[in-house]
Amino acid sequence: MSPTPDSETPGRPLSAINADIRCLFARAEGRLRDDERVRHAALLEEWASAIRASVVTAA
Repeated sequence: MSPTPDSETPGRPLSAINADIRCLFARAEGRLRDDERVRHAALLEEWASAIRASVVTAA
């Protein structure tokens, strides 16, 4: 058997990504600095990828 491609390897659970997003906003008291906005964008991208990976393709 061939190894599983990286794109199919499961990442972090959605709950962990969501917790990171919530913590980011809690620490920032709702107002993100530029570096925090970059982190937030990366977390959103990771979250979207996790959502796409969790969708089952119809047969």
